[in-house]
Amino acid sequence: MVLLTIWFSFLELNPVNAQTVMQDALEDSVGYFENYSDLLALRIYTNTKWNTLNIIKEDQKLSLVPNSPTSLGVGFNYKEYGLAVAFGLPKSASSNEKYGKTNRLDLQMNMYSPKIGFDGFAQLYKGYYNSNPEEFIEWENDALPQLPDMRVISIGLNVFYLFNSDRFSYKAAFVRNQVQLKSAGSFTAGIFGNYDLAETDNGFIPHEYPDSIASNFDLKSFNTLALGITVGYLYTWVISKHFFINIGLTPGFGNQRIQLGDVKGEKSVKNTPAAQLAARAAIGYESKYFYFGISAMTIWRNFKYKGYDLDLSTEQFKVFFGKRFDLSKKS
Repeated sequence: MVLLTIWFSFLELNPVNAQTVMQDALEDSVGYFENYSDLLALRIYTNTKWNTLNIIKEDQKLSLVPNSPTSLGVGFNYKEYGLAVAFGLPKSASSNEKYGKTNRLDLQMNMYSPKIGFDGFAQLYKGYYNSNPEEFIEWENDALPQLPDMRVISIGLNVFYLFNSDRFSYKAAFVRNQVQLKSAGSFTAGIFGNYDLAETDNGFIPHEYPDSIASNFDLKSFNTLALGITVGYLYTWVISKHFFINIGLTPGFGNQRIQLGDVKGEKSVKNTPAAQLAARAAIGYESKYFYFGISAMTIWRNFKYKGYDLDLSTEQFKVFFGKRFDLSKKS
């Protein structure tokens, strides 16, 4: 169970003089944020990630969740580059018995210039459980209903333009190799793409449920490909000089192609409007050489099937602690 994050920074997408770009950025951003990318930043963190499927009809919701472990990771940032690797902490035997075992692989890549950014991720999960059976049937067992054969693959990307990069630093908000000195925010606009695949051997309804429920929702597999545009807003509050709160909300709209397969083996394809919502937030403490805090992120998307809403969400909760080192100082 591995989580790998790779981070790069680049000055501009167009062939321009890098020194001029950096000088202009520093002149425009005087007093709003400070650049510490020339310091070596080392960090440790815990990270918990989910890839959840909710099947909703009217006021009922069936939640299918992976038994995701909390990962322990280490990472660094220095100049234009960064790398982080995390490994899932072992689950106890009682946890695997109650929730089932989930195998997963998480990859993430980010690239940021002062005005343009790229976020990409890939998630592969196998093994899910139903977290709320008591809402549908009488359930007194310690172990929850499980779908060990359920497999989910999610791949996503987001490219965006930052309109107020002179005062708002995206790197300060979400990379931490810059520090926001004054509160500021920025509108963003860009494009997104998502691919999601989910499949099981016998459908998404656990076998412990009555046949009537499984026959009403007979979906066995689906994959969706969505493309569209995004608009959003990001803001950082600087509190008492060293404390910060970051928030970001970015909805997206476009079109998606959906391929469906039911338990009878029948397949169908349809094209529908696509919508997604990306939200993230962080709170913590930051100085030149130390920083720590917590952050959370979710990317939600949705489609309909025979009167049901299928909500997919990629979620993350992180606790981080970091220290920066000045390598130019002589010992």
